[in-house]
Amino acid sequence: MSRSRIAVLVVALLAAACGSGASGSSGTTPTAGALPPALVQVENNAAARPQWGLKDATVVYEYVTEGGITRFSALYTSLPPGRVGPVRSARLVTVRLARIDGAVIVYSGASAAVQRALDASELPHVDEQSAGGDLYRVGDRSVPHNLVTDGQHLSDLLDRFRGHAPAAALWPRATTTSGSQGRPVSRFSVPFSDGETPSFSYDPAATGWKRVEPDTGPFVDAGTKQAVVAATVIVQQVSINQTADVEDVNGQHGVDIVVTGGGAAQVFTAGREYDASWSQGDSGPPSFRLADGGSAPIAPGLVWICLVSTGTTAAPS
Repeated sequence: MSRSRIAVLVVALLAAACGSGASGSSGTTPTAGALPPALVQVENNAAARPQWGLKDATVVYEYVTEGGITRFSALYTSLPPGRVGPVRSARLVTVRLARIDGAVIVYSGASAAVQRALDASELPHVDEQSAGGDLYRVGDRSVPHNLVTDGQHLSDLLDRFRGHAPAAALWPRATTTSGSQGRPVSRFSVPFSDGETPSFSYDPAATGWKRVEPDTGPFVDAGTKQAVVAATVIVQQVSINQTADVEDVNGQHGVDIVVTGGGAAQVFTAGREYDASWSQGDSGPPSFRLADGGSAPIAPGLVWICLVSTGTTAAPS
């Protein structure tokens, strides 16, 4: 075999290895192609607020975890300008979301059961130990609420998996529909659990929804001190079941959340609420349809998807 053909074969093998890397510790040479999207696990409790960088996400998924608290999986299809965090542990639904989004999972660690699921998934994933400094601790928060990344470090981290998968095409953006299904709503609350029921209020000047937590008040960005504004909030009803696996040191069992299939949803855009149905295949973003079959309006900007148990609805408040 000629030297030129050998060189081509070596490059091809390196590209294949990097594109299928299942861990941030692979150390493989980056392949040609765009950076893949990142799915960053971000903590949500009083000690974690205010968080950094959620305002810069493309989509934030929120869902209940053990003990009734919620967690965020923030999808970045472009690099954030500043910090993101606090970065915390993965959950089973993290694997499901990363698979449909073609994303690299960025997290602090995981329970034994979730780590097994991550390793078996063959999805690229990087935790604090394998990040090589691209996840780092800051001194202005207490442990464990002080693990962060940022745009520069996230770029370095994602470069390991360059060419893994392009960012999926998201929804066409609009603020209204041609029909009359939408109802005016100025404020609503989302009952994830008894311990987590945030409210969202529409701010016309900001052209989006501002969030308030019952215990800590207005939901702001730690870097800018300004409100995190979601252009669209979607309340998506999904199947949520407790697992047999113990998730934390307090003996709380984990939950399994199914995000494929279909069900009911509410879409809140431009101060209006739209009843919708959702459907989700193995990859790509979910589809949200109105009763007449048209697409629900999803405005330009941050989309916040609340994954709630089937039968749970957001209510005006």
